Amino acid sequence: MPSRNKFLVLVPSLSLFIGLGTYAGTPAIAANHAAAIAMACDDPSNLCVDSGGAKWEADKTVTAKDKKKRSDKSPATVSLAIDGGRGSLFVNGRYAGTAPLSGVPVPGGRNDVQVRDGATVIAKGVLTVPKGGSVSLTVRHP
Repeated sequence: MPSRNKFLVLVPSLSLFIGLGTYAGTPAIAANHAAAIAMACDDPSNLCVDSGGAKWEADKTVTAKDKKKRSDKSPATVSLAIDGGRGSLFVNGRYAGTAPLSGVPVPGGRNDVQVRDGATVIAKGVLTVPKGGSVSLTVRHP
């Protein structure tokens, strides 16, 4: 019977990601994020958009007008990797999960995003995702 444990080893100096054990798609997560971590996020806001055509605006918030434009009919997905630590993703004020994450559904359009390690906010801002798109993010843990 396969183990339900997950173990992650991040080696920033080698930019290497290794996934061990089984975790609802660990091979997919490892494959999706190996390249993302290898690129190492160097954005001052600690969050880098690796793929998917999304736009990141650090330290911004969504307006009421933006909230009306979100599309739940054509949701996008977000994958998240943390470089050098751990973190949890919050989208529009709701907990989405603890990294690594793959295929988290989010409304298309502008979304408030926070990545936290406990009470510490690692990255926050507005992520504009294309309707029906798939976005991959890497957050550098300070």
